[in-house]
Amino acid sequence: MRTNLRTSSSRLVAASLAAGALLLGAIMPAGAVNIGHSSIVSETPAAGTPNIRDGRVNALLVLGTRVYVGGTFSTVRNPGSSTDITRRFIFAFNTANGTVDTTFRPNLTGAVEAIAPGPDGSIFVGGKFNQTNGQGAPYRRLVRLNGTTGATVTSFRANPDDQVLDLDVRNGQLYVGGEFFNIGGAARSGMARLDMASGNADPTFHVSFTDPYTPPPFPGRDPATPVLRVWKFDITPDNSKLVATGNFRRVDGEPREQIAILDLGVSPVAVTPWSTDFFRQTDPDVADQNSLQAAWCIPAFAHYIRGVDISPDGSYFAAVTTGANWLHPSCDSMTRFDLGDYTPNQQPEWVTQTGGDSFHSVLVTGAAIYGGGHQQFVNNPYNPNRCGFCTNPFPGGVARTGFSAHDPRNGMPFTWNPVRQPRGKGVLAMMSTTAGFYFGSDTDRIHGLTRQKLAFMPLAGGVTQAPENPYTLPGNFYTVGQTGSPDALLRRSFDGTTFVNPATDLGTGWSDVHGAFALNGRLYTGQSNGTLTVRTFDGTTAGSTSTINLYGLENAPGPQYLIPGTSDPIPGLATTIPSLTGMAIDKGFIYYTVQGDPRLYARAFTQQSQILGAPLLVASTGDGVDWAQVRGMTIASGTMYFALSDGTLNAMAWNGGAYGQGHPTGSATQIGGPLIDGTDWASNAFFVMS
Repeated sequence: MRTNLRTSSSRLVAASLAAGALLLGAIMPAGAVNIGHSSIVSETPAAGTPNIRDGRVNALLVLGTRVYVGGTFSTVRNPGSSTDITRRFIFAFNTANGTVDTTFRPNLTGAVEAIAPGPDGSIFVGGKFNQTNGQGAPYRRLVRLNGTTGATVTSFRANPDDQVLDLDVRNGQLYVGGEFFNIGGAARSGMARLDMASGNADPTFHVSFTDPYTPPPFPGRDPATPVLRVWKFDITPDNSKLVATGNFRRVDGEPREQIAILDLGVSPVAVTPWSTDFFRQTDPDVADQNSLQAAWCIPAFAHYIRGVDISPDGSYFAAVTTGANWLHPSCDSMTRFDLGDYTPNQQPEWVTQTGGDSFHSVLVTGAAIYGGGHQQFVNNPYNPNRCGFCTNPFPGGVARTGFSAHDPRNGMPFTWNPVRQPRGKGVLAMMSTTAGFYFGSDTDRIHGLTRQKLAFMPLAGGVTQAPENPYTLPGNFYTVGQTGSPDALLRRSFDGTTFVNPATDLGTGWSDVHGAFALNGRLYTGQSNGTLTVRTFDGTTAGSTSTINLYGLENAPGPQYLIPGTSDPIPGLATTIPSLTGMAIDKGFIYYTVQGDPRLYARAFTQQSQILGAPLLVASTGDGVDWAQVRGMTIASGTMYFALSDGTLNAMAWNGGAYGQGHPTGSATQIGGPLIDGTDWASNAFFVMS
């Protein structure tokens, strides 16, 4: 649907007033901790935001009833207006009606990269400008402004010697990241903590970021030797830890490539032992570390992490990258890292890849992780060309144009797909509020509506993902295609140890099922024709089946993509599903077994979008179970129940590991079988409903 801003002025006024009522609730506290959400925002942007005619938005701050916007622009318009308003690099607008603030008019001479709240309604502004309100040093690159008028607060004199790229305010102190080597009257390499009144550097924060990565020569590119930079950072809600990203390779002398976590709870502040090699710039197995062949991501970037954001509850952070689909899954990806374990050699809990297009920003709201960039696809790791772009999806790839919302449990995309066009460079700034979130970009349309460089995505009209509450025992235990009843669905009452009543036959027509699980009143089944289906199920009666879109995973991704830990190519699901002998769902992952295969597999699955993860995980290669002989499997109430080809029914404790790492523990107990209860339990599928 196309919106014409020059028609029906009365309707435009009404729309703006309606949006004002919505946006008035979008209050951000004085600090930069994300506002958490319980649902996914609407795909339709709200009315009532200004239109930015040129440049791009790099920074956003919501403070009371004002929204401050920073970037590279020079001209804006009020909602519904065709009158240009000159605002170079920064402006403010009112949340109640979206109109540009006429009193806030600072005069900056260069791009704004970051904005943070200051004392007494003031704001801090960082960027590349060399003058503020007609004054140069010390009022360059980082200044404190009156939040109402834009006048310079002259007592604050940080005077960094190079650009400022990120800001945050916590516990009455200002954290600054950038390319400077001197700030606040002291030597600081890329990061500092400043007094908010004077701008003086805190002597207890003197962490040394060093050794910037210099990319090797790349055809068509000639990157200059990079200046050390801290690009983006975030701080946990309890103000105890800081996650910093940039082009550094050492922090306080310790190896930390592109990312490090600082301990803010000690004095002086120090780097924690936490480390990861996931974001290395080079392959350690290549002898010449300065060669093109050594580069993990496309060697046109001194750093490829582009955004980092900590969850509102402080339990994890998400990072997004550029880098093209070169040699490593860290390129053009979104990852989740759990916080709490600050030991070395950490790896991401999950990775989702675009297949060759960049993410540039990330926002974690608890209900979703939003990735903004110029991605065309997500869940798209099988790009064999290692190209810097992706014109079509590969097996698993799902179209998400320039914006995507992901399930925090597994990285799978939700149905949310507002389609931001043109994609441009991408979404470069996001900030959540109690009513939704603002985003800034370098393009003009979202969800078919004109919102130039700036939009608000409201919670109103969004969707809530049903919680994954697996069925528990006592309840009903179902067998499909059990020995002696190959076409029947049988139901038995089961308390986890004893079957109380004889089986109830719920009818025939089930011989094509291979593996099944039930969740939220839906029954998911693998079929002998190689499809995965879903139908409603109330415990007795099943509805008609619908085929789940596998987005090309029915096909093998290619001979170079191997089952983890093996030299065997990953098979297509069209050949795997007819051989399934069991399926179960736990914490956003489907676990399944394949006849004759000695492994327990896992793939991510999000019910809201019914999208299956492209990456294949191996959850277990034993743990006391001969997976090749499984003939029916389910998980309920912390126990895995499985039958074997000899007809025995067994129970084992299930460790409930997240991120596809679940597996049985301890020893199996036989609770049924031909020699125990006179029943041959071998089946095509088990599932539980309570």
